[in-house]
Amino acid sequence: MGEVFKNKSALQELFNFARIEGNANDIEYNLKELFESTENPSFKIQSAIVSEFKSKGEFLRTSENISNVDELISFIKGNNIGLLAPYMAQNFNFDEVDELTVSWWTQEIEDENQLNDPDGEGQTPAIKLSLGDLKKNRISNFSRLQSLLVGDDYAMENPTVVFGRFEEPTLVDPEGGVGPIIGGGTGGSGTTTESKYPHELGLNCVSVQSSDIVRWQMENFKLTGNTRDWPHPNRISIWVNSITNKSSETPYLNEKKFPRSDVDKWLTDFIPNNGLLATSWEEVNYNQNIVMAYKKPFAEVDETAVVFSAKRTSSGAFETTASANITYDENAYKTFVNQGWLRCGELNGNYRVSVGNGLQGGVAVYSYDLDRKGYKAQFTVAPKVIRF
Repeated sequence: MGEVFKNKSALQELFNFARIEGNANDIEYNLKELFESTENPSFKIQSAIVSEFKSKGEFLRTSENISNVDELISFIKGNNIGLLAPYMAQNFNFDEVDELTVSWWTQEIEDENQLNDPDGEGQTPAIKLSLGDLKKNRISNFSRLQSLLVGDDYAMENPTVVFGRFEEPTLVDPEGGVGPIIGGGTGGSGTTTESKYPHELGLNCVSVQSSDIVRWQMENFKLTGNTRDWPHPNRISIWVNSITNKSSETPYLNEKKFPRSDVDKWLTDFIPNNGLLATSWEEVNYNQNIVMAYKKPFAEVDETAVVFSAKRTSSGAFETTASANITYDENAYKTFVNQGWLRCGELNGNYRVSVGNGLQGGVAVYSYDLDRKGYKAQFTVAPKVIRF
């Protein structure tokens, strides 16, 4: 396959995969789809990768059982082969790449890695190719290629592409994996009035007026480590619930991709719309609940989220009036957050009080164990108020 990428147009097309919506500036694509459509997904023109692949014919044979390029394409389609290239788009420019490491992944390789090195990040076998040698047809057989094991550290410094039968996201919708923005009301959507933290407006739970719009936002998000071994991207799902919005089937965030190259960085755009979780946190919603999970084969989500309704008493305080349970039973996910936040507590300034993890932008950081090698998911959540 490395032979294909000596063609600059094919290499540029590989880099352009990072620009596809949902790929988060990270190279990922299903080769079965590419060979079936034969179009460059970014520009809807003839795929340079497909054209170059077909033109190479016998040079691309990788098995004695595959006699021609058509059989190899049939193998790719029949086995749903895809490619991942963590770090390539962010760390390298396509016109400066003169070497390419080509690797392959199977579930058996990952299982063996976990058995032999349970604390490691995983490695896959690979060969390193000089694109210059390929252009000059200096490589006549695979015995002359440099073989090695590669992982995150290697791929950060060397352009690396991994082929394998990777599972597809099962929940992502065609609009980019974002569910409906919730909150129980449409007030405030489309307004140009700036939202501010309650303390900036001198507000608390009692002084918020019925005409005020209380939004709830997660403006900062970070993973301190990967949720899966090399070379898989992280995929995060988030359900946001209140008494007026019980999100049991459609997550707010549907397996959104968190690239390996973004690990240990504070992201301000991971949650869309400036981190907006709820457009209008009305006083009938005593609390908001968040359930978070990451994609993990052979795991299972079995969670119950509890939300409450509330009413304002004659003294101005709030009391609960009813509750509801929202249950989750999903395969291939690992839960790492199931927590509620109280409306009055947040409006009264709880978001400014450190819970042991410091502050980010003046807002408390919440930290949750990913149950994997001590890694954490960290984020901030806070209300913001629009007062007309």
